[in-house]
Amino acid sequence: MTRRTAAVSAISLVVALAVAGCGGGSDHVAAQPTTGPSRTTAPPTTTEPSQTPASPSAPAGASRAAACRTEQLRWKLTRLAGTSDKAPAAMLSATNPGTTPCALDGNPDLNVYVGKGPSVSSEPKTTTPIRLVLNHGHEVEFPLFYETSASPRGSCFIPADDDPRIDVRVPHPASGDYGTFVEMSDVHGRHVRAQVCGITIHLGSPRSR
Repeated sequence: MTRRTAAVSAISLVVALAVAGCGGGSDHVAAQPTTGPSRTTAPPTTTEPSQTPASPSAPAGASRAAACRTEQLRWKLTRLAGTSDKAPAAMLSATNPGTTPCALDGNPDLNVYVGKGPSVSSEPKTTTPIRLVLNHGHEVEFPLFYETSASPRGSCFIPADDDPRIDVRVPHPASGDYGTFVEMSDVHGRHVRAQVCGITIHLGSPRSR
């Protein structure tokens, strides 16, 4: 009986040691850091603001220029030597002497008349819309086409002997803008009387200078 008891005690001791060893190993494993496949975190995406190049179609402020007033411009009417339908008989020019830009949205109105008698007004040769922005010192020219001499058996609608008056006005004038008087001169700056033998003055396409 003594040997059997000793054997059982020995077996029990071995089992106890084994259990203790397993428990210690479990604690040791739990203390170890867990290793696994490395995970790479992508950096946050930053969206850059889009950059749209400025439109080069027009200078700054050009589209916002207010309409020109008649008195805001300096007008000049020059008699030319044109005698055919293809050559202008005169040139109407407008210059902006001020520092504030202004715009011509259309063709000016020119009127040649004698008191309350006959009168001849201008009409554009084309109906193409125009918008001209005049900055400081800029000038625009409008060629004028009309008959300056009568036919052999005819007469002029407004002869030079009547010393007609000439008025000009901007397109789409504001209320109270009645135009201004403009004097005709030759290419040397000398005053000449206007003579219109037809019933219409045609305005050609404007030219900026």
